[in-house]
Amino acid sequence: MTTELEETYDFQYPEIYKQLAENKMLDWGEAGPDWHLTVFPQLKKNPPLLLFGYDIEIWDDPQLVRAFIEEMSDEEDYRNIHPDYQFVPFAKNGAGDLYAFQFDLQNNGEIPITLIPHDDEEAEVLAGNLQDFIFRQLLEAVTEIDEDAMFYEDDEEDLKQNLYHQLKTHEPYLKPSQVAILKNIYQRDIFEYTYKVPNGRTFEAEGLVTFDEVAEIINKEIAFDQLNKKFNYTKC
Repeated sequence: MTTELEETYDFQYPEIYKQLAENKMLDWGEAGPDWHLTVFPQLKKNPPLLLFGYDIEIWDDPQLVRAFIEEMSDEEDYRNIHPDYQFVPFAKNGAGDLYAFQFDLQNNGEIPITLIPHDDEEAEVLAGNLQDFIFRQLLEAVTEIDEDAMFYEDDEEDLKQNLYHQLKTHEPYLKPSQVAILKNIYQRDIFEYTYKVPNGRTFEAEGLVTFDEVAEIINKEIAFDQLNKKFNYTKC
């Protein structure tokens, strides 16, 4: 998968992504109406990449990536992405927004990860590389724990077991310091807290970590000059 796309479109995936592909960590199993009943229970035992991440679905189909790259060069494409930006998507969220490697920001082999909205012209840089993006995803996944969370179980002990199973399969792709932070957070009890959004409204949530604490950890652990930068991807 990776080699064919790299040769066709003249780019190089980061080594960690190739390792994930080689180790079958990008494979979420065959999609279908019974996925949650037939495939998901088996995946929970050895979770592939970000199975319990924060609203994300990994693409393991090169045709989806190929279609996006082809569309980027089409002047009629609704996204109207400026040709100076070099995006290669690898996942999407429930709203249809894309997570992509941004190769035009590549620096010393580090390829940032950017969120490309499906209904907005403003993209956002989420991490300086795939390793830090994985860490950020695992952190953000436990800010709000409810029945919509992929790892949710009625029993909190079983819920935690899902998280530890995921950490075990993801540990080879994280820094030791990142693993230590996640282990510390997973040891907590779920608690209630209040958070405020930019417009001033407040909401109640239950989780293992607050949004404010996640922001502090991110700014300390994965900081780089483009972190959280927003930009209009139709202009350059």
